[in-house]
Amino acid sequence: MTLAPLPLSTKVTVLRGLGPARAAALQEAGVDTLRDLLWSLPYRYVDRGSLRTLDSLDLRGFEPADSGIVTVLGTLRDLRQSTTRVQRMALTEALLEDGTGTLRLIWFNQPYLGRSLKVGDRLLAFGPLSVGRQGLEMRAPQFEVMGRGEDLAWVRRFLPLYRKLGPMPGRARQRLVQEALGRTHAAEEWLPLELAKDLPDAMTAFRLLHDPPDGSDPVLLEKGQSPAHERLAAEELFAFSLGVALRRAGRLKRRGLVVPTSPELRERLRSFLPFHLTGAQRRAFKDIVDDLTSGRVMNRLLQGDVGSGKTLVALLSMAMVAETGGQGALLVPTEVLARQHAASFRRYLGDRADSLQLLLGGMKAAEKRAALARIASGEARYIVGTHALFQEAVTFHKLQLVVVDEQHRFGVKQREALKEKGGDPHWLVMSATPIPRSLALAIFGDLDQSVLDELPPGRQPITTKLHKPEFAERAWEQVRRELAEGRQAFVVSPSIDPSDEGKVQLRDIQAMEALLRGIFPDVAIEVVHGRVRADEMAARMARFASGEAKILLATTVIEVGVDVPNATVMVVDHAERFGLSQLHQLRGRVGRGAHRSHFLMISGSETERLQTLVETQDGFRIAQRDLELRGPGEFFGVRQAGMPQFQVADLVRDRRLLARCREAADRALAHGLSEAQAAWLHREQVRLRLAEVS
Repeated sequence: MTLAPLPLSTKVTVLRGLGPARAAALQEAGVDTLRDLLWSLPYRYVDRGSLRTLDSLDLRGFEPADSGIVTVLGTLRDLRQSTTRVQRMALTEALLEDGTGTLRLIWFNQPYLGRSLKVGDRLLAFGPLSVGRQGLEMRAPQFEVMGRGEDLAWVRRFLPLYRKLGPMPGRARQRLVQEALGRTHAAEEWLPLELAKDLPDAMTAFRLLHDPPDGSDPVLLEKGQSPAHERLAAEELFAFSLGVALRRAGRLKRRGLVVPTSPELRERLRSFLPFHLTGAQRRAFKDIVDDLTSGRVMNRLLQGDVGSGKTLVALLSMAMVAETGGQGALLVPTEVLARQHAASFRRYLGDRADSLQLLLGGMKAAEKRAALARIASGEARYIVGTHALFQEAVTFHKLQLVVVDEQHRFGVKQREALKEKGGDPHWLVMSATPIPRSLALAIFGDLDQSVLDELPPGRQPITTKLHKPEFAERAWEQVRRELAEGRQAFVVSPSIDPSDEGKVQLRDIQAMEALLRGIFPDVAIEVVHGRVRADEMAARMARFASGEAKILLATTVIEVGVDVPNATVMVVDHAERFGLSQLHQLRGRVGRGAHRSHFLMISGSETERLQTLVETQDGFRIAQRDLELRGPGEFFGVRQAGMPQFQVADLVRDRRLLARCREAADRALAHGLSEAQAAWLHREQVRLRLAEVS
């Protein structure tokens, strides 16, 4: 009986042989409909070579396809076990027959095969061919015991493999997928012609990926770069682009507070500047002023390389509202960074510094009450804080601008909580890690972008070197020279606790402290890491900033925001433990004064990757290389809250496709969405969590 075709929205429980336990395992993995099942692609493919008849196998002049693997299907006519005389190795031998010839199969040290196989079994065997004493044979082949018809889907060159889900093995998932492919009808085309052209339709793409024909390109399959992959990636990226374009259109319709400007305000802002702005800073600040005076809500991303002057642009932006009766809040991820920003702002503000308020979670009760009162009354116009700004007790007098530093470290819900405290304030989000535009579009949604692509004058070049552990003394000798000249040094350790991962003994911060005190017995050393109390950490950092301490040993708590111009050398131990962009951020802690600085990495592995830091100080080039090597998730160190959850698309590999999808989405909205596009967008918004990206 022929079953009626099913729409992709059909519940997966309609498929045969799906009991409650396996259905629950699928649902827990997010597989609820046939669409979900088909979008869950194989995690890899086994290339088993073309299916051959036994009479066609002849090593003379025969070159097995690609990997040298061939696949044969036949019946076991003989099965015996023995032990080799010399090595006393268990030997299992079988004779496979397919009606055209026979082939000897041999397995070594697998005595259990004598129990799991039996004469008369129909066997699909795949492996390399060789010549033995008795003729052609296949040694240590992989195999499948076949049924009489229901397993014929496994007779193929490219075998898709699926991960086990709870009680459901991968082969059971494969059977469900095959049934779904046979019972699902094609969905209405919804991609614009400019994207769908020369690509298979969605159902054809699913079939090509779940049931690759023998003529498929194994390299493109493994890399996710086949036309079928591109089709599904285009669906994800176009849906995402439509969502972003719709949000942008909605934002542009929202009326925002118009921040007044005047010659007096411009003169006051100039008084905060310790030096002339760079051309990039002027361009970025003009973008921000245009936004704040436009009557629309600002949502802008300010990104720039290490030392490009984002902090000063942030202060000027906050001053635009703070000096005209409003409040500006700077949100930062750590107390160390919050204190550093507050100290910098006070220097810039001069006699206006009393209008600044720092709010930290680690404040004493009385101190926090006083801070909350100043914020609520409007006495505090410049507010710098950590996650403490999200607390219910925080009430703003007239919050008009929120500046978020290190945007990717805050979740969407946290940002929304702060937004609710100020009605609909303007937003400026900053990233100290240069991000290629394609990835910025995905992470920061529909934000307008400004880039600081030049450094302020006076920044000194930084000499970067990579030393193997056996030559680490060269790094310590450079530290001695800098200390002898009256300078200071950073030393960075990757771990607080000792650990032994694989064959590499990882030196922790306690071991490094002992080493440093032995090498520099008469030098004042301070140690900071994430387990040091906030007040104690602030005191230790202050001693280093004042010059009382000459060496600061730290974990990555000093990655951003630490400004000690007299520190001219940094040594990073086990540099292979850090991402390239993170190392570049650390390098930015030196080279901030008038003297030449040095960045020294100690590592015995991944030297080719780390050589990128030696070759360039261009943060955008480094970030692109880091993305290519690690992917977006690891690039940011944490799972970005609100990042779209693509199943096929890759934001690094498919960055050009994303740009095309953005252009196509803008055109589609301008001409009006089709019914199919509107329906698909609604579904994809849920799956990709588009509503969370802001």
